[in-house]
Amino acid sequence: MSVSIYYEARRAKPLSDAERAALEGIAEKYSVDERIREYVETGRGLNWESFELSFEPRQTGVILQGATKPPDNTEDAAWTGIQHWCAALSEIRRRVADASWRVSVEDHEIPWDESKAAYDPSK
Repeated sequence: MSVSIYYEARRAKPLSDAERAALEGIAEKYSVDERIREYVETGRGLNWESFELSFEPRQTGVILQGATKPPDNTEDAAWTGIQHWCAALSEIRRRVADASWRVSVEDHEIPWDESKAAYDPSK
């Protein structure tokens, strides 16, 4: 069964060019494109899906949104993927901290741990 991690940020003012560039840099840092290429070419590794950030919201006030499926081809693959994408989203949220955020796996909201300034998918 395939699940997805969903993410959305809302605020009144749109992202600045500098914020967009910073978020794109974070997405690049956490990119799994090389792992995807290896899996496609060799069949080894996890069947990752690329992380997508949409800056073209479908609703007023939404400054960022997206959805990504974690890998699911081994017993621990989904958990590995969810942890990886939560780390990326934590860094993104810290960069745009003045927004209202929602991160979830399907209908299960991933809590923000204020003390760690990170999403904690284990809760």
